Amino acid sequence: MQTTEFFNTQLKANSLLLALFLWATAPALSAQTTVVPNPGQDQPQPAQQAPQQPQVQSPATVPGDSPQAGTASATPWLEKLGRAVSELEYSGLVTFEHAGMLETLRVVHAVRDGQQVERVRYLSGDPRELVSHGVTRACEGAAGPFNRAALLSAAGQERLQQAYQFILRGEERIADRPTVVIEARPRDRHRLGMLVNLDRETGLPLRSMLIGPQGKVLERYQFVELDLAPVKDSDLQPQSGSARRIDNSTPCIAAQTRWRMGWLPNGYRPVAVQTLTDGDMLVFSDGLSVFTVFVQRLGPELNFQGKAIRGATVAYMDQVEADGINYTVTVVGEIPDSTAQLLARAVTTTGG
Repeated sequence: MQTTEFFNTQLKANSLLLALFLWATAPALSAQTTVVPNPGQDQPQPAQQAPQQPQVQSPATVPGDSPQAGTASATPWLEKLGRAVSELEYSGLVTFEHAGMLETLRVVHAVRDGQQVERVRYLSGDPRELVSHGVTRACEGAAGPFNRAALLSAAGQERLQQAYQFILRGEERIADRPTVVIEARPRDRHRLGMLVNLDRETGLPLRSMLIGPQGKVLERYQFVELDLAPVKDSDLQPQSGSARRIDNSTPCIAAQTRWRMGWLPNGYRPVAVQTLTDGDMLVFSDGLSVFTVFVQRLGPELNFQGKAIRGATVAYMDQVEADGINYTVTVVGEIPDSTAQLLARAVTTTGG
């Protein structure tokens, strides 16, 4: 089955999943996505290897008053980061690199009545625009790539330290500004690593890279131009009638579900539950990494197992039976594909 046929079929069966997965990755889907449909088998077949990505290099330590790589504590910088993303207003141009694509975006971020408001507009590829309002602490795990680095300070240092080792990696210059480089190194094989560059003056994340198990850069966003001037209300208004709006001010866990995870990597906890028309959606986070589990009742003709990989995002599909009924389980997240497979097979009901 061809890539486009697989996704077209799944779009009918799992429209919410594909809407979420394809919204940020729609351009060049068939050329860039690795898909392994494998109906009727227990084990997925090996995916076609994507082109080799550059290996991440450790930034050199700058002498003088810069932090010494690996020796000083990263905690003060993470605290500064937390204040920056919740209090600062800014705008700028950002490059977003994933799955062999390089896109350019304009980001406008402001604080209104104590809540964050952000407008993101893609300047390359298909016209896309996103306007989000509010941040609920329990829901921060569902943030997009521009807020991902902010998750470093969202769940509390103690819990994050159990899942990641934070290492100062010296300094680099990003968007004509000096930055401090912090590595979030996973303590197990069930999550990805991160390198984040924090603006030395403000603590704002100016670059973020998701790193795979072999040190491969899977996804990168980076400011190329930054303006810290106060944001006008008019700059927060969508520029297109098709802009997508997200309200993050409502509680995350708002529904009950019969489904539970028989296994979770250490440090992950549920942060959202939502009822769908044909099933449930569960979101889990360790404070930095996020994945979503969709459990949906589908027709017998839609019998798929396999995975799709795009940059740092993987979607793995499997099945589970409950009370004589087959359900499709889809795990989507910025996690290793082996972890997504284990999670999909760990879904069970509250009754066992």
